[in-house]
Amino acid sequence: MNDPTLKATMCPKCGTPAAPGESFCRNCGAQLFAPTAAAVPPTQVAPPASTIAAPPPALPQYQAPPMAAPPKKKRSKLMMGCLIILGLFGVAIAGGGAYVWYATSYTPPDRKPPAIPERAAGTLSEFPVDKDTQPTTVQTEALGGTATAKAETTTTGTKLPPGVTKTSLAKGATSLTSSTYKKIPVGSATPASGGEIYINVVTAMPGQTGFTNDIATGIKTSMGGTMTSVTVQSPKGATYAGSHIVSAQGNVYVLAKQGSDIIIIIYGADPSVSSNVDNLAKSVGNGEGLIDYPETKESLWTLPAQTPSALTLIEISTMTGGQIEASINSGGDLPSEMRPFIPDRLTGARYLDSSRQEWAVLNLQYGSSFQAWRTWLLARAALGVGGGETTTVRDVGGIHLNQDGKRIMLFQKGPYLIFMSGPADAGVDRFVALGNQIQV
Repeated sequence: MNDPTLKATMCPKCGTPAAPGESFCRNCGAQLFAPTAAAVPPTQVAPPASTIAAPPPALPQYQAPPMAAPPKKKRSKLMMGCLIILGLFGVAIAGGGAYVWYATSYTPPDRKPPAIPERAAGTLSEFPVDKDTQPTTVQTEALGGTATAKAETTTTGTKLPPGVTKTSLAKGATSLTSSTYKKIPVGSATPASGGEIYINVVTAMPGQTGFTNDIATGIKTSMGGTMTSVTVQSPKGATYAGSHIVSAQGNVYVLAKQGSDIIIIIYGADPSVSSNVDNLAKSVGNGEGLIDYPETKESLWTLPAQTPSALTLIEISTMTGGQIEASINSGGDLPSEMRPFIPDRLTGARYLDSSRQEWAVLNLQYGSSFQAWRTWLLARAALGVGGGETTTVRDVGGIHLNQDGKRIMLFQKGPYLIFMSGPADAGVDRFVALGNQIQV
């Protein structure tokens, strides 16, 4: 070992021997060996800093600060009231819609032929059926001793030819059934305006020999022109014989059904329908008469299937809405506001009771149940203001009141608005009984 402190030595100052490893004299304390410097470890130089800059720390992604919940507003009493009113309004609309649906929903009954006296029922089947013309009105009335003729033209406008009147017919006939036919244009299902053809079926009294010839002679005398004999053989077997009168005033046929008391008068004043008059004369007795026309049958079959007790049917009639409007316009232009209230067809019946007092039934048929219901609301309001009282008729609500010496009753069912009138002293139950027999 080269360590000097491990060698025995002498103190250089006092000469006292020193033990190995001693650095100072134990006698005088002098330092025995010179101190040795400890090796200094080499200084570590830090490596130069890199010239590549470290990437900057990534910025945190921006996030919108959370929105603060808006403060709850207290609803005002006014707003709550408006909401309640709107809710009630919605309920009212729903309820009103249900009521309108109930008021306008309709299923027609199983109708039966109306209780028309035999004289009238027989005459209805005598009208000719022709594809080029169509009846627009029907009226039957009593003549002679049963009822006094009210006018020389029927209430529906059907005319008799010149030289014959209802008064003259009443001398040899008991009833008169009339219809106005109109020409149907090619390619159309509805009659044209103008060009009416008037057909009158007369029920002669028994034993009236020569009555048919008297009618024809009166027409020839009044109209002039020519008169020839004519015979028509019906496809159903009946034979019709009579006269054909042609003049500048029109084209007329007077035909008597052989073996019966039926006389048919066909009259057209417009020259444009002269050929249609000829065709109708050739078609007498070729079908079921007016019942072969669906619209006419539908309107007449709304009348009672049984004549109410103590009442005698003396007249029935039906006419189109166009004819109603034309009759109203004859006194001036019809306001446009009134047109929605004119029915598509009007069917009426007149009765006499045992006291010879008159009863009437008018059936106004509209194009829809809603239109009839709307008209009913207006009429009911007017009658209600006048003091009308409610009742039930035909399973619906009706209203009645006394006015101008008569009792009137009104009710609506489906597309029909029914108006009845009779003596003021008649009980409401009689009106209800009559209304219950109307087939609507």
